[in-house]
Amino acid sequence: MRLVAAGLMLVSLAGCGSHSSNLQVGNEQSYASLKDQREAVRTVQQYDTLPAGAQVLTEVSAGRCHRSFVEEAPQESTVLIDLKVAAFAQGADGITGVTIAKESGLNRNCWYVLSGKAQAFALRKD
Repeated sequence: MRLVAAGLMLVSLAGCGSHSSNLQVGNEQSYASLKDQREAVRTVQQYDTLPAGAQVLTEVSAGRCHRSFVEEAPQESTVLIDLKVAAFAQGADGITGVTIAKESGLNRNCWYVLSGKAQAFALRKD
């Protein structure tokens, strides 16, 4: 019985420390180089709907953790840049269907997480 209780305690503690690889804290500089980040913002455009003839590549996601009330809270504009960087890394020309939502982050050591998702696509080159 003690072994089961110890195992459950370890599993619950491990869950508190897990982080998504695309989860960053606050509005800090992206994990990408400044050059790559600028190129991604210039190259990847946000569309309201999927353009005709576009090829869907993948869904991209990004998140920003608000961990401390003495630091600036994450902004949607920062999450949008992170989504464009993720799409750029996949060779995308654009993103569509962008959703950004505030979610509980207590299981990720955050007060909350500003999470974003989008569909990345490539435009047909004729």
